[in-house]
Order: sequence, then C-alpha cells, then structure tokens
Amino acid sequence: MRKAFPIFPFLCFVLLAGCVSTDPDAENAIMALRTGNGAEALEWSGDYATNSHYSTNLGLVEHGRVNMLLNRHAEARDSFRLAIDSAIDRKERSPKVKFGDVGNTLLASTITDDRTRQYYLAPYEINLAIEYAIINQEILGEREDALVDARLAEYVMENLAETYGNDVAADTSMTNSGVSGVCDSQTAQMYEVLAQSRNSWENPLLWWLTGVLHEADGDRESALASYRRAALLRSDNPVFVEDASRVPTRLSPAKDKAKLVIVCGEGFISRRQSLKVPVPIYTGMAIDIPMYKDSAYSPKGVTVSVDGAVPSGAFPAVNIQSLAYRDLKEHLPGIIARNISRAAVQAGAQAAVNAAGNDYAKIAVFVGNAVVSALRSADIRSWRTLPMSEQVWRSDTLEPGERRVDVKIGTRLVSTTVKLKPGETKIIYVNSMEE
Repeated sequence: MRKAFPIFPFLCFVLLAGCVSTDPDAENAIMALRTGNGAEALEWSGDYATNSHYSTNLGLVEHGRVNMLLNRHAEARDSFRLAIDSAIDRKERSPKVKFGDVGNTLLASTITDDRTRQYYLAPYEINLAIEYAIINQEILGEREDALVDARLAEYVMENLAETYGNDVAADTSMTNSGVSGVCDSQTAQMYEVLAQSRNSWENPLLWWLTGVLHEADGDRESALASYRRAALLRSDNPVFVEDASRVPTRLSPAKDKAKLVIVCGEGFISRRQSLKVPVPIYTGMAIDIPMYKDSAYSPKGVTVSVDGAVPSGAFPAVNIQSLAYRDLKEHLPGIIARNISRAAVQAGAQAAVNAAGNDYAKIAVFVGNAVVSALRSADIRSWRTLPMSEQVWRSDTLEPGERRVDVKIGTRLVSTTVKLKPGETKIIYVNSMEE
C-alpha cells in the first residue's frame, strides 16, 4: 500500500505564497507628479500611507515626500514625524533605532513570501526621513525643532554604525557557498554604483546640515564635528571641506550678512526589479531576488543666481542611488538564504512524494512547485519618491533683504523669493522631477 502524502496543506502553502501584490500607489504618485497633477499624487500617496497593510511606514514617507514636493511643508513634516517616531525609540536616555528586521537576519519564516513581511525603513531611508523633517521644519521657521532633529540625526547615524554596521560585517562572513555565489554574481553588476558610497547608514548631506544648524546656533564644537564627518564622507565636495576648515577660526554669516543654503534634488530613485536566479544547489530550481539594473547616475549641472548675478554651481552632496544599492547589497545574503530555504522546502516535498511512489501526488507537487515559482516575485519595496542624488549650494555673504533666487537643475528653472535678515541662516529645497 502506498504511503499517503499530505498534499492539500502543501498545495495551500504554494498557492498562498504567491498571492500578494506590489502596492502600485508610489508609482502612480510619481506619474502624477511628472504630469503636474498634484491632487492625484496626494491621493495615491495618501492611500499608501493609510491602506497598506505591510508597508505603513513606507507609505508615510512616500506621502511626506509628495507633500514636500508640492510645497505642503506642514503636512510633509507631520508624515515624516510619524515615520521617524515609528522607527526610533525616543524614550531612552539616548535615541535608539527600533531595528525589527532592519538587520540582515534569517529569523523570518522560510515559508511566507518576502512581500508579506512587515516593511521596516532601511537605514538610509531613516536618515533621509530625518533630513527632510529638518528641511521642512526650517522652511516653516521651526528652528528649535530642527535643532532637536539635528541631535537625533547624530545619535541615529552613530547608533546605526555601531549596531547595523556590525550586523552587516558579521553577515559578510557567511560560509554557505550557494548564498555567497549568488550574492557575488549579483553585486558585481552594481559595482560602479556601489563604489560611490562607503556604506548605507551614513548620509554626508545630513551630517553637513546638522553642522549648519549647530553653527547657526553658535555651537562651534558641534558644528565642527558634523562638518568634519561630512567632509570625511565626501572629500570631493568643496563646501563640506571649506566649512570643516573654516569653523575653528570663523563662524558664518557675519552679523551684517546672511547665509542661504539650497538643497537640490534630482529626479526619482531607481526602481528595484524582481529577478529569477538559478539555485546552484538545487538543479532546475530558481529563486526570486530584488535587483537594481540602472547604471550609475550622473548628477545634472545645477546653478544658482541671486538677483540676476552670474550663476554659480552647486556641488554633489549625497548619492542616494548608491545608498539604495548598498542597502540592497547588505540585505542580499539574508534574502537569498531565506529563498534558498524555501527552495529546500519545495525540493523536500517533491522528494517525499517521489519516495512514497504516489504518481498523483508526484504530479500534484510538481504542478504546485511550478505554480509557486511562477507566482512568487521578489520584494521590491523601497522609498520610490526619493531623488537620485542631492546637491548643495550656499553663500554666507548675501546682503539682507528680499532676494530673487533662480535655481536651474538640468533644463528646469525654479525661481523664488527669499527674505533674509542680518546674521540669519536660511535653508530652502528645490527638486527636479525630470527623468
């Protein structure tokens, strides 16, 4: 008598594993922004923030970013605040990141699809949420709140370096040849972009902005420490290097002058794609992993003119595309290991029915495996309304009063008027939504 195989539970597993879908709200919001339909973009991002079951924090930052791009700064600040508070514990003596699954862990079930896992903001996304919270607070004139978040940013980046950085370093020593082989072959394709950043958990622009705020507050020591961190990460940015060398002897602006800082964003970040990769240790089986396929982004030329003066150039401050690629590289070992474990479950089920000799069960499991392979897709969620890169421009010798500022990013010209007071430091933000 042939041994029975519990085929029904297995079929339920393989069918349910693929029954999830990628939330299209962020993509729809981006299309609406590019066509100038702000109301529709807000509707899509708002739906993402309130109705996404597994991606609530991702929906919050997407909604915050859409509000920010539409100059709804109070609404943007509130969305970023909710996302930051969800990711960071402020109750302890020093703020701590609520890591959840932010690390490269294998603790998740090997059964469920990655897309049914709760999405936790990646380190680079947490840092950018804080950066944008600071910028929106500055635009709203909330300097004290911006200073609080500047301190928070420093704690968070230090905490990420210690905890998350150590976690990533430990995972690079994985000995599973199947995992290592797939990781190496995929990350090699991203090398050009990866080479443009040191890690995913430090944002040089955020370090510099904390320095700007500390300097405006008269805190020379803190400003110098932040400027030096920014200059260390981006030694090719002359603004960062100049500020790090200037602060020990001179604070800016002078009492009769004003400082203007402009942060310029470019386009929208690359989209992750689902890629099927053969599993070396299971002949004929493939796993689905997220990958980036875009080549390295070249920052656009950005120039700024004040009151019609000769335009001067901005300088690249943070390559967000590279931070996103690094984050994926850091998570790939865990993602691949989980998916290889799932492949082992499928292979084990097939081996069991083959051994039992039940021809119907063999066919059923074979079909089930084929179905789950066809339906399953990698988790490609990430913060999609981020820019590819950001540049900075600053002048600390402007005359107080009402000033016309023209910012050209690529082919887009943005003109605005700012009112500057003697000794004031003002921060504004401009983003190009071009391809």
